[in-house]
Amino acid sequence: MSHSFTVKINSDLSSVLKKVENTITSNGGTFNGSTSSGSFSGKTAIGMVKGEYRCIPSNEVEITITDKPFVAPYSKIESTIREYFS
Repeated sequence: MSHSFTVKINSDLSSVLKKVENTITSNGGTFNGSTSSGSFSGKTAIGMVKGEYRCIPSNEVEITITDKPFVAPYSKIESTIREYFS
């Protein structure tokens, strides 16, 4: 089961995505993509989180969590990802 949500981008999209990429990869994860779409994975204390993103009109990014540890709530993962984009 997957979980999708959108994040509003309030500044330059490429700069924001570069910041997100640096945050994820500096913590041992992967980030592959462009200003239109991509994928990512990240390590947590209880397992890997995997997802995809796509940029949509009106400066928003739609994020879909495709895989997560069973015990990790989507709300916590979403909250953490939203922080990456702030």
